[in-house]
Amino acid sequence: MSYVETRADNELIERCLAGDETSWTDLISRYQRLVYSVAHTLCSQPEDVSDVFQQVWLELYQHLSELRNAEALPAWLITVTRRRSYALIRSRRYSEQLDEDLPDVSQRLTRIEYEHSLERVLAQLPERCRRLIHLLYFTVDEPSYAEISRELGMPVSSIGPNRARCLERLKKLLL
Repeated sequence: MSYVETRADNELIERCLAGDETSWTDLISRYQRLVYSVAHTLCSQPEDVSDVFQQVWLELYQHLSELRNAEALPAWLITVTRRRSYALIRSRRYSEQLDEDLPDVSQRLTRIEYEHSLERVLAQLPERCRRLIHLLYFTVDEPSYAEISRELGMPVSSIGPNRARCLERLKKLLL
């Protein structure tokens, strides 16, 4: 997590601790996809995912003042989501062995954590870079350079150099 993200999270957490309800909504919005993705990876039923989601946010509410470092928040949320998911699965399966029932999901959880980090870093890019990267790499229908040119109001010959600059910025933010 970058310095800017950490500072923003620290400020958001301070406002949450001061009882600002809007900040709680913002904090949940910022991390809801991460929590949901982990819960969805581990729980097969949508109602279980919802239960875990609610339990994680309740636990954060109860323990937010104990969080020493805002940079640790994503890892904390992943850990608590995993624990709540496993506890729910155990409670439904009673005496069955958890390890035998669940496939190894560590690679999927690592991917979710990486995707969350990438999403957060992309949000730090200027709007034009975000739109360009989205069109080039995340749009399913893969628009042509001519379509991208029209969409962004940028000459076709500028797309490659702009892409290179935007990717360089992204690389710096990821390091």
